[in-house]
Amino acid sequence: MTKWILLTLGMFLFFNGMMSRTYSYSDPDRYCWQMDYINLYSCFASPLGAQLVVWGATLLGAALIVGCFLYGRRKRV
Repeated sequence: MTKWILLTLGMFLFFNGMMSRTYSYSDPDRYCWQMDYINLYSCFASPLGAQLVVWGATLLGAALIVGCFLYGRRKRV
């Protein structure tokens, strides 16, 4: 059951990471990210923060999907 929950979480993170967007404001300097499908957004003082959130969600989701795939291949008889 845990593998299915992890796979679902991985798909959720991967999809929302791929469909998120980053943008910036110039006065004051703010760098924002937004995940439209779950209506989650925030702003940072540097562009690194917004990119880490977007890429972190995408890569963590991909790692969970690949991990579940490899676990399923290993357990198959």
